[in-house]
Amino acid sequence: MMRMSPVLLLGMILAAPMVAGAAEGPCALRVGWEPYAPYTYADDAGAVTGADIALIQALADEVGCALEFAELPWARILREVENGTLDVSTSTSWTPGRTEWAWFSESYRETEMAIYVRRGEVGRFDLESLADIAAQEFRLGVITDYYYGDEYQALTADPRYAPWIDGATDYATNIRKLSSGRIDGYLVEDVGVMEAELARLGLTEQVELYPLPIEGEQLRFMFSRKTVDEAIVAAFDEALEGMRADGRLAAIMSKYVP
Repeated sequence: MMRMSPVLLLGMILAAPMVAGAAEGPCALRVGWEPYAPYTYADDAGAVTGADIALIQALADEVGCALEFAELPWARILREVENGTLDVSTSTSWTPGRTEWAWFSESYRETEMAIYVRRGEVGRFDLESLADIAAQEFRLGVITDYYYGDEYQALTADPRYAPWIDGATDYATNIRKLSSGRIDGYLVEDVGVMEAELARLGLTEQVELYPLPIEGEQLRFMFSRKTVDEAIVAAFDEALEGMRADGRLAAIMSKYVP
């Protein structure tokens, strides 16, 4: 049997009626985003911009899809992609649980994870892994529903660690908690984003990285299974591979990411 290319199959899909619940138009995708500079943020005029926004717009132009952007908290973005009231999210980690209700693109960037503590307090603790936080009585701030890798996920399943993990809705909240002494440090899944947030708040000199290597994550676009056909995801992947090969992917990232 001849295998149909994603682009040809997508063309057939676009000629057919859209699935129930999708936005109007032959291919219209609603993209959820949260303030996550330099990847997704609002510029001085209030328009959404950033590396992820520029990339998904370039991919959508190539595939032939119109985009609509909606700013929401991360936990709600996940729920709405699962429910089909959002079609796409950016900078998302693949997890087995999410594959039950989402498709994932190929990876387009990798994160650097780390723990930040108050400047001058690195020597207060002796962490050789995240598993040491309970024994060291280290109060660790995280963002609720962020994915920090398999090691952290295993800790959350162990009730011994629950008293030492403190959830928040965003980076700014964790920074305030650290400054007020409510936590001893916070875990970030993307050092580049954290550095941009600290610079925006003028707090770069008040914190420092704890010297604990933590494996980063491969990040992808995540599409709702309820509203997006798998062929559209395949077409995005094909366009992404072309942009990676001809240098456009690197050019977009370098424009926004130091």
